Amino acid sequence: SKLLLSGLIDTAYRNIYYLIIGKYFSAVELGFYTRAVQFRNLPAQNITGIMSQVTYPVLAQMQGDTIRLKAAYKKMIKTVMFISFTLMAVMAASAEPMVIALIGEQWRPSIIYLQLLVFPGIMYPLHALNLNMLNVLGRSDLFLKLEIIKKLIVIPTIIIGIIWGIKIMILGMWVNTLIAYYLNSYYSGKFINYSIKEQVRDILPSLFLALGMMAVVFIAGKLIAASYLVKFILQVLIGATITLLHGEMLKFEPYLYIKEMVFDKLKSMKFGK
Repeated sequence: SKLLLSGLIDTAYRNIYYLIIGKYFSAVELGFYTRAVQFRNLPAQNITGIMSQVTYPVLAQMQGDTIRLKAAYKKMIKTVMFISFTLMAVMAASAEPMVIALIGEQWRPSIIYLQLLVFPGIMYPLHALNLNMLNVLGRSDLFLKLEIIKKLIVIPTIIIGIIWGIKIMILGMWVNTLIAYYLNSYYSGKFINYSIKEQVRDILPSLFLALGMMAVVFIAGKLIAASYLVKFILQVLIGATITLLHGEMLKFEPYLYIKEMVFDKLKSMKFGK
């Protein structure tokens, strides 16, 4: 019942921005914002959904062993955030050619919304992982309390958005995201001796790699003289190449773990045939 109520609260939260923008701004602005959210959610929610389904049963098997649980949890966070940072960084850097090539020039105003929404989107999988840990530990009561607290702090962001506009409201979401991350990670880490400081230290290398790659991809997009579709494809390829090269040269742990999983899957498929 607590998880059901938490889900209902979260669903209401995800839709409240549409209601506010629709009421206090034009239908055109709502359309631009909605389209930006749809693009942002393609990687963010898919990663979150897959991760939530996979991690819970794995972590639940280790419920009684704190050391193994923490080790598995650390590996999951490093891997998931490496994927999230990489995908969302490429999306932010190539937002202009992606939007215009895929849905047309008339949607150009949604580009800035998309770029601003990337940061909250990056954090979705991390929020879900931390909340999943509370479920694994049987603390659905704390899960519900955190959901209520986090949704209450959204109220100032909504008021700010009504007064100063959609872009400022999205920047308010950045603050809400950081506060939510602190709350989620503090309580989930407390039970398995995995502090916020340690968790941040684990994901910072992936963040720095993604930021460096994003800068190169963005600059490349400004220098490439081609159609928006070709430019978008080239930017994605450049981002993928930089990530792969850095992963190989630096022997980057999350990258090597993903590479190992992919190769193991390919071998099993070949063996099955």
